[in-house]
Amino acid sequence: MDRWDIALLVVASAVAVGTLVRLMRSRRDMLVADIKRQFDEHRRREAQAEEERKKREQEEAA
Repeated sequence: MDRWDIALLVVASAVAVGTLVRLMRSRRDMLVADIKRQFDEHRRREAQAEEERKKREQEEAA
């Protein structure tokens, strides 16, 4: 291998690693956003269920 082959291999490796890192970060961000959405939805449903439970208790007490 001469110098040009080594230089091209180094450049191609750097591009490949950079692309892989970008793809992995993108996937991570998508997963974090999805988990956050699920967590927020779960908290909203829990708050709604708690509100309904309190309403039922008040109706039963009356």
